[in-house]
Amino acid sequence: MATIHIQNGKNADYSVQNSRIQSVPFKIYADCDAKVSKYFDNYVKINSKCGKKVEIPEGYKGIVLHESIKPSREKDERKFYIVNNFTSMTFWNWDKIPSANDSITQALQWIDIAEALHSPILEE
Repeated sequence: MATIHIQNGKNADYSVQNSRIQSVPFKIYADCDAKVSKYFDNYVKINSKCGKKVEIPEGYKGIVLHESIKPSREKDERKFYIVNNFTSMTFWNWDKIPSANDSITQALQWIDIAEALHSPILEE
């Protein structure tokens, strides 16, 4: 198993959340900057039923990681850099209305469940 290191990105101001995070149901086989405002933002329908904005639970923060050099072997160490953070995101389904059965929704619900399971029991 590889060791994973997560480090702060250089010159990043994490008090400012300036990205609109979108999770889309496809893969893009490229490792470069994308012209999102030209090719994505202009085509998003505000009232689309296939996208849903979700909030990250209070006390938590989502982070965007970047790996500049991918290792050549699975067992090599990996280094990721934090390049942004967010407190909400929009996730999209290809052909159905978002629901509680979607993996992103379930993952966010699991945070509350895990916190309840692992918090100390206070006797009254």
